[in-house]
Amino acid sequence: MSKFFISCDEASILSTRDQYNDLSPKEKFRHKLHNGHCIGCRSFNKKSRLFSRTLNGLGWVKLSNPQKNSIKEKLKAAMKK
Repeated sequence: MSKFFISCDEASILSTRDQYNDLSPKEKFRHKLHNGHCIGCRSFNKKSRLFSRTLNGLGWVKLSNPQKNSIKEKLKAAMKK
């Protein structure tokens, strides 16, 4: 892959992290660039956001801050692979 283009696997991880406002400006740019040309990832992003909104609307599914931080660290480790 080039400096700017990312794979669909990387884009799905960035999509998930983007929902928690956990992207650097460079990652945000790469994510938008990928979604601009990949219909499948745009669809994943849309469905993932809808799923998150639905879960948040239930009110009974909440993660504590330590749980959220643990997930963030695991996502960051997966991005480095």
